[in-house]
Amino acid sequence: MSLELDRRLADVGTRFRIFPQPRFLMKADGSGPLFAEPELVIVSIEPAAMRPGPGDDRMFVVDAIGKLPYNNFFRPPFRGTKRDPIQPDSEGHFDHLDPATREFSAATMYATVRRVLDIWEDYFGRTIHWHFESDFDRLELIPLIEWNNAQSGYGFLEFGFGRSPNGTIDHTRPYCENFDVLAHELGHSIIFAEVGAPASRQDEGIDYGGMHESAGDLVAIVSSLHFHSVVDHLLESTRGNLLTINGLDRVGELSDSREIRVAFNAMRMSDVGDEPHERSLPLTGAIFDTMVEVFQHDLVAKKLITDDLRIRSTNLPGTAQDLDEIQAEFTAAYTGSEDAFKESLLRARDYLGRLLAVTWSAISADFLTYHGILRAILQADREITGGENAQIIRECFAWREIAPVPTSMLLRPHTLASCGFQANDSGSAAASPRDRLLPDPRPNGSATTSAHL
Repeated sequence: MSLELDRRLADVGTRFRIFPQPRFLMKADGSGPLFAEPELVIVSIEPAAMRPGPGDDRMFVVDAIGKLPYNNFFRPPFRGTKRDPIQPDSEGHFDHLDPATREFSAATMYATVRRVLDIWEDYFGRTIHWHFESDFDRLELIPLIEWNNAQSGYGFLEFGFGRSPNGTIDHTRPYCENFDVLAHELGHSIIFAEVGAPASRQDEGIDYGGMHESAGDLVAIVSSLHFHSVVDHLLESTRGNLLTINGLDRVGELSDSREIRVAFNAMRMSDVGDEPHERSLPLTGAIFDTMVEVFQHDLVAKKLITDDLRIRSTNLPGTAQDLDEIQAEFTAAYTGSEDAFKESLLRARDYLGRLLAVTWSAISADFLTYHGILRAILQADREITGGENAQIIRECFAWREIAPVPTSMLLRPHTLASCGFQANDSGSAAASPRDRLLPDPRPNGSATTSAHL
């Protein structure tokens, strides 16, 4: 599993440096950048197999010159003018690039997408084949076009820059350096590859759209938790108290990252409509709550916190718990046990990654419902743990009001009459006229008929 991923790659992969969160994010007190320096990451491609660009057999960077955004009439591959591909150092690595240069930005885009793909192929336990493989063998990565937007499409990712307050291009905020945005967009590609898209025009795909946005967020969240600095900052800020209102508020203030904010939300199905980003919130919340509950159950098993504290800390908004007291107890438990808390969170992270991979491998895009996703998650947990976390999953989804819709066939009772039986005068079940026409299979031809459901 992914706890072993970095150890496996340390001596064989290619080195890059990337920022775990955008470099413009500031600490809460304004004293400086939240993540001031890029961190070393190692991707699964050996230096000898790397191609200038950077690129490999699955993806490649094209630093296009004067390119307009792709649209319905202008699609990959890009055939225009482009800058020279970025070269590795003498040992085949790319961690020598200066963060102030364009080359660093382009290499960051490759390293982020490759790193996220490595993480999720590790969880799936196999190669994730591109959904566009019938037309292209590699994903085209275009890092820096003059555009105040970014997009993913069939066979490509192309990124511009953030917007200034007046809507113009802000060159200090290249989207290609935003780990969450890149990971989210790759999450969409993973869903297209593994789940597909609805085939019927009569399928409105309301829950499918919400699932897609939720999946993008969850891919980004789980992937970002592979940065030790992000995990350390999360635990230092909350002391492991992730589910009370106090914990939610602290996490929500960590950064401007949409993914960090949407993971910790209190939205239920009755709070949202059909717009995919809004509808994704209860599903993302239920799944992330599951990870946090697994994390806290592990803390109890290790006797790092009491079961009483776990129960009180998972009480939902609107309860009468003393939140300051809960936080004080978490702080006392966390102090001196920081490494043990981190180990439990990383194990919960990897459980969630594997749970999602098994779930996404099993569900169909056609007429998808959140309740169907819940059943697939329960089945995935049975495969991974033997059903150890089933009650946690049920409770997290029930609070989010994820259940069959009132008109679902699953909720309809099936009586004897609806199954084709009729009650006779004696109160016993008699066969329907259709059944009485069936021949008696017994040799003596008794008057008793057989019933067929």
